[in-house]
Amino acid sequence: MRRNATIRGVGVFLAVLLVIGFAADAYAQSFFDSLPSIQGLDSAAFAGDTVITDSTGGVKLADVGNQGNHRVAVKLKDVAPIMVQATVAIEDKGFYTNPGFDLAGIVRAGFDNLKAGHVVGGGSTITQQLAKQQFLTPDQTLSRKFKELALAYELAQAYSKDQIMELYLNKSFYGSQSYGVEAAAESYFNITAAKVDLAQAAVLAGLPQAPTEWNPVLHPDSAKLRQTEVLQAMVRSNFISQEDMDKAVAEKLTYFAPVNHFLAPHFVDYVLSELRQLGFQPGVQQLNVTTTLNYPMQQIGETIVSSNLSANLWRDRRGQLSSGLLAEDPKTGEILVMVGSPDYNANGGQINFTTIPRNMGSSMKPYTYGAVINARAATVDTPVYDGPSPLVYKDAYTTAKIYNYDGKTHGVLPLKKAMGNSLNIAAVKVELSIGVPAVVSYMRNLGVNPRIPLDAGGYRMGNLDEYGPSLTLGGYPITLLEHVGGIATYADMGVYHSPEAVLKVTDSHGKVLYQTHADQRARPALDPAVAFIMAQIMSDDQNRCLIFGCNSALHWKDRTVAAKTGTTDNFKDAVTVAFTPDLAVGLWVGDILSNNYTMVNGSDGVFVASPGIHSFVSQALAGVPGTRWYTAPPGVIAGANNSWFLADTPSVAKLPGDNPPSPTPTPVDYNVPADPGTGPVLASPPPPSPCPSPPPVPPLKCP
Repeated sequence: MRRNATIRGVGVFLAVLLVIGFAADAYAQSFFDSLPSIQGLDSAAFAGDTVITDSTGGVKLADVGNQGNHRVAVKLKDVAPIMVQATVAIEDKGFYTNPGFDLAGIVRAGFDNLKAGHVVGGGSTITQQLAKQQFLTPDQTLSRKFKELALAYELAQAYSKDQIMELYLNKSFYGSQSYGVEAAAESYFNITAAKVDLAQAAVLAGLPQAPTEWNPVLHPDSAKLRQTEVLQAMVRSNFISQEDMDKAVAEKLTYFAPVNHFLAPHFVDYVLSELRQLGFQPGVQQLNVTTTLNYPMQQIGETIVSSNLSANLWRDRRGQLSSGLLAEDPKTGEILVMVGSPDYNANGGQINFTTIPRNMGSSMKPYTYGAVINARAATVDTPVYDGPSPLVYKDAYTTAKIYNYDGKTHGVLPLKKAMGNSLNIAAVKVELSIGVPAVVSYMRNLGVNPRIPLDAGGYRMGNLDEYGPSLTLGGYPITLLEHVGGIATYADMGVYHSPEAVLKVTDSHGKVLYQTHADQRARPALDPAVAFIMAQIMSDDQNRCLIFGCNSALHWKDRTVAAKTGTTDNFKDAVTVAFTPDLAVGLWVGDILSNNYTMVNGSDGVFVASPGIHSFVSQALAGVPGTRWYTAPPGVIAGANNSWFLADTPSVAKLPGDNPPSPTPTPVDYNVPADPGTGPVLASPPPPSPCPSPPPVPPLKCP
């Protein structure tokens, strides 16, 4: 009986195994049947245009994938062997021996991901990367990873290693709109892929994993570090000697910026980056992209950036002056205009100065004053003592001396005039009344992220307590894109919209693949009453006549516009931002060489950047009634002389921490004359030097 029971048990066990085997086989067959076909792959057939248009769809900005040498198929025999070796060393050292995937690498990546608590790597081989680029989406899911492995195995079975390498080199994106190693070699070095040497090959091989961050034209220092990583990997793989590496590291390479004929090229670059973040493959997929760009307004911006820069070149004959302008619709966050530089194809012109950090000077002060009003620490009429001069600030790390732009003090002023006249001493006092960390937090809530420069280059976001009082004076860099988004929050009465460049993406059959929704990118960031009060301060010409004179370029006779200037130490940068209910805009002008190069004394933002902003707003809003302005929202009450107060804080008699001397200095006469109509006049001429103070750390900025 035991023998019969055992036999029956074994029979049942074998039957179960058989059923499981059939089920597993059926599942495996179904899984592999669901995978796309890998047959007939040819690098020459990879091309797929991505057409980018303006917001109307009627103006073609770019045809990516069918522009010159942006995509050039090349046979492996026409690629320098050193380029192949560099790619293998940095991407997949076991390429020639693995079956399409690296099991040990996958295990290592799994442990790294578990340790980090999120996906930091996938241990992908070159064959897996090819499978992902050609057949799959970039989403990080387990299902997608299994498909990637299966496809990689099939590719390894169906194609030789040389065929896979050829496909990969032609498929990969190398930055600067260059798809494939041939296009990249021609773009960066003006040579073919067959002629790249070791140093050049190491630069190119390092690009596919982060083509923007390691772009040698945009980020030469980062590209040099990446080149060194590739060369070290080649030494470890015995492709080159240490002596070869040392020679390659020492070789001075010349990089060529890509030349293209795109309309609004910096904006096109930005759109391409946004498409990749959305998971698309521009220039590979056949896509039709409708953007947010208002092309007629873009043309106005390009003309003004060029003409305004030409009018100021005399201020910086030794250095190299550049400029950028960005405008958005404050009601949606849609980017209407992006002029990254005056000439994309000029030396340094490919750098987008609307998206890289720059010091913005006193144009940052509206965030400080908004934060203080929002904190109920002051009202627009709270008296502020503009003194002493210098104002000495000490903490555990530094001692700083703050001076006003004109080297003078101006007695006791109401807070709105201290801001309007961009008085540095008053601004720092206002900032310290609630503490620098509170102002940083307020800025970040409006999408403005001041950065701390690193000694080795680059920036980082600091902790709230790491920032000093130069914050309000523009001592910490931000991008113009962030700045315009921040003032746009005032322009939309406290609603912040994340910036958007892409309205809609469709495939070649017109099927909608992506569509933006402005409401999903909006969030209440600020009390509308505070935003309204800031708009009133910044639009009232009477608030700035003491320093800037009445009827400066910050004043429009035919419309109401809120505006603020900024100028950095030694006149390195000049900025003006402005907004109405329909438009938020910022214009930056500055020297792009080392800190040894600046504009001449007296090159204040009101003279360098404000005229361009004035012209742009007037032309861009032609036809829009100049009387369009804000209706006072609930929570504000009106006072005399265009003063507005929060209903719950109608009066604050004294700024916290402000101690004017006794007797109190004689107040300034605030009865400024009516508009003379004679153009900008400085009521207080600038001093011989911009900031007559020892250089503080971090550097304090003039208005």
